[in-house]
Amino acid sequence: MKRLQNRVIQHLQGSWWVYIFLGICFTAGIIFGALGVNIMDDQQTSSLRQFLDEGFSQFEYNLNFMATTQQAISKNLVNLGKIFLLGLTVIGFPLILVIIFTRGFVLGFTVFFLIKEKALWGALIALLAVFPPNFLSLPAYILAAAAAINFSLYLLRTKTTPIANYALSYLLLMITLAVLMLGAALIEGYLSPLFIQLLSFSLWESFVS
Repeated sequence: MKRLQNRVIQHLQGSWWVYIFLGICFTAGIIFGALGVNIMDDQQTSSLRQFLDEGFSQFEYNLNFMATTQQAISKNLVNLGKIFLLGLTVIGFPLILVIIFTRGFVLGFTVFFLIKEKALWGALIALLAVFPPNFLSLPAYILAAAAAINFSLYLLRTKTTPIANYALSYLLLMITLAVLMLGAALIEGYLSPLFIQLLSFSLWESFVS
């Protein structure tokens, strides 16, 4: 345990600037996502609102947990795979940052659009359905991005650790993060639709009562 703690401390001391840089990209994505909600014209807002309402109506009457989970697994593992492969190249650094920025943009846009269009109900959906899977997937994205950037930088530096050992550690970390991604996909595929359905029924009951 002490050895693991020392390794974590050593990693943070050597990579703190990477995490700060990734945090800035992610935060910038959230900000631009929120701004994107406000700059949409009426036609775009109306189309997206209709699409959102149709999606919620499907959750109310037809919950296909397996299909939703499979889509979430595919999305998470494909993005993780992209980060992993980009880390194997020296020129993948900017694209890794783009992926993290995009994750922030999607989250910021989704949450602010829900709140803008659905008020309190939208805030509840964001709290119960949007945030829970992100509690697992976002740390996995950040850790994967940091590891990929460090591996890219390692390829440019004088090798103090045999490349086979470093590559094996990189691969094992990505496999561990893939497990986190699977957990996030299960939450997104099963719990999030269930919460949306429960909130939809509660909203309907409030109208008819």
